[in-house]
Amino acid sequence: MAVLDYTLASAPALVSYIRTTLRLVHFLGLVLGLGGAVFLDLILSRYRRMRVSAELVGHIEWVSRFVALGLLLLWISGLGFLALYQVAEPEKLMNPKIWAKLTIVSILTANGLVIHRFVLPFVRGQIGSPLLAGVSAGTKGALIGCGVISLVSWGVPVFLGAAPQLNFVVPCAVILAAYALLLAQAFLIASLLMRDRADAPLHGAT
Repeated sequence: MAVLDYTLASAPALVSYIRTTLRLVHFLGLVLGLGGAVFLDLILSRYRRMRVSAELVGHIEWVSRFVALGLLLLWISGLGFLALYQVAEPEKLMNPKIWAKLTIVSILTANGLVIHRFVLPFVRGQIGSPLLAGVSAGTKGALIGCGVISLVSWGVPVFLGAAPQLNFVVPCAVILAAYALLLAQAFLIASLLMRDRADAPLHGAT
């Protein structure tokens, strides 16, 4: 470790190269994850009143693999940044924004596990029926919640990464409080939209 510290400290060009590589990996992860999450939410919203086909489920599972890959790249690059900061730029570890992003990505990871463990099997089980047919209010709320957490938790890290003005300025607790408020607002809006269209006629039912 001491040798690595000395190598990076004495080779700023190497630090710059590593940082650039990590940024590219991080950006690719965000593109895959956010793009996939938006696509999945749009698909599920569009087809929630239509019969679920095996082809649709195949598309959802295919896109979900890219979202999972994006999340993996996000963890690899994030942990890489932490290691780089520890060795070459320890002062950056004092930036509250880093720890807020780490918390949000952890929530995103837990939500992803729930989606793969429960939501995808649920969608598969609805093949031949409208997506929300016979779904209880609690299950519907859980599905909306998973979608909201996914979309918001991908979007917020993108915003934080594009807002260097927040570095060392806004406490971690404030960022997380704003994130929680955004989740609540997004869930309320999504729930209202779903309720407003609950009585719409079924498409693809014949």
